[in-house]
This record gives sequence, C-alpha cells and structure tokens, in this order.
Amino acid sequence: MDKPTLTIDGKKIEMLEPKARFWRQGLKLSEQRKDLPAIDYVDAHCEFIAQVFGVSVDEVLDNIDVIDVMPLFYDIVAYIMSRLWLKLTDKKKAEVTDAEKA
Repeated sequence: MDKPTLTIDGKKIEMLEPKARFWRQGLKLSEQRKDLPAIDYVDAHCEFIAQVFGVSVDEVLDNIDVIDVMPLFYDIVAYIMSRLWLKLTDKKKAEVTDAEKA
C-alpha cells in the first residue's frame, strides 16, 4: 500500500512514518466520530491529518477540499493498519518459505 500524501501550496508531502501514537489516535477518532458535534467533525479529522503529516492544522484546513477529508483520513488509518501487521506477515511468509525448502 502506498503511503498517503497531502498537497499543500502545490507541494506534495508524504505522511510521516507511522508511530504507535498515530494508530491509537486514528482508532480513537474512528470510534468517537459518531459522538462528535457536527461543527467539530471536519476539524477533528483535520487535526489528526495534520499530526500524521507534520504540518499545522491551519495548513490542512486551508489546503484540503472538504470532500477529500474523510477519504484521506481512511487512507491514513488503512496505511497504519497495514504497517501494524507487516512484519508479522513477512515473518510468517519467511517461515513458510523456509519450511518449503526443508
């Protein structure tokens, strides 16, 4: 899966390497989104997006089309989840390959 990107002032920015904190914050926001007041919905997701790209919330709010907020949020969460299991699945693949060689 490709690392999500964000374009600010014509400059394409890659998401920072995902840390455990991003995983926790992304899942927490996913679970709480139904309880967020409508007025805070976009801002809360843009705050998370800003954190994972290492930019300010204002840069995100001023440069991302509102229609792209949720798709980008879900791309980020999916990317983090894929990274969470990557080494485990790579290890299992290596074990299978080693077993096949024996």
